[in-house]
Amino acid sequence: MQRVLPEVKRPSIISLLAVLQFIGGGLWMVAAVVGLIRAVIGSGDPGADAATLFAAVVCGVLGGLLLTCGSGLWNLRPIGRTLQRIFAFIGLLGIPFGTIISILILVYLNKPGIKVLFSGRPSTDWTEQEWADVAAIPQSSAAVVVVMAIAVGVVIVAFLGIVAAIAVPALLRARISGNEASAIGSLRAILSAESSFAASCAPGGYAVTLDDLAKPPRDAATAFISPDLSSNGVVKAGYRIAVTRDAAPGVRDVTAAAGTCNGSTNAPASSFFASAEPVTPGGTGVRYFAVDARGILVSSPEPIPNPLVPSAAITPVP
Repeated sequence: MQRVLPEVKRPSIISLLAVLQFIGGGLWMVAAVVGLIRAVIGSGDPGADAATLFAAVVCGVLGGLLLTCGSGLWNLRPIGRTLQRIFAFIGLLGIPFGTIISILILVYLNKPGIKVLFSGRPSTDWTEQEWADVAAIPQSSAAVVVVMAIAVGVVIVAFLGIVAAIAVPALLRARISGNEASAIGSLRAILSAESSFAASCAPGGYAVTLDDLAKPPRDAATAFISPDLSSNGVVKAGYRIAVTRDAAPGVRDVTAAAGTCNGSTNAPASSFFASAEPVTPGGTGVRYFAVDARGILVSSPEPIPNPLVPSAAITPVP
């Protein structure tokens, strides 16, 4: 008569370890993605960006190993036990807390029944003694499960704090870099629009508000500036964009408003002053930007005054 083999069940501690590896792997993968984003956006320092990219790759590799370990443990594959033992040996260096946890894990993984479960052989090939070893695996080690869950939970919480401390500033810097790039692009678009306005709509005069650039020439459908920059003080990507009359001495009206091709509200002047200021300094942007009719776009960590006067804090934007 053929013997009926009992169902092979995954021990609760193995399930716990697998779940913890899934969580840890996911966290490291998040850190890898954040690092990659930061490296791609760039900080202006090639060395720092290369180091960030290397750290992101390391985080990705570690995350992949943890996820592989978790999958192996969950499916009772040999690689799961092998990787878990490697991580436990490394964890011995975490004196004293990590050492205690790692010793508990190593002792458990070296039980005869656990070795059989992760042998990679089908249960139909197990001997009577191996079945006995598997049956002897404690299925209700509630105390061990609780201790390990609490211990590793504390480690995960600490890791989350570390990742948050790294990721949040990195994401903020990435957002600021993107906002500043958008502000620079907006001022370049205004400079181009002003050049077209002076060449084709006013006799060498520049518009002194965005609203005037947003008015299309008579018998034309297209304005000098795009709709997202159609009014003074418009907020775009965390920056407040505006155009005004250049306050430098000698700036004069070139023609009356009625003399323009689009019936501007304001008389064009011989120079203009366009600025981009962060809505929340340090939050949506760090630098201030400005440009005038001379066409040199500049930045400064402080608000740029009108008229634009060279200073140590004001530097040209490449």
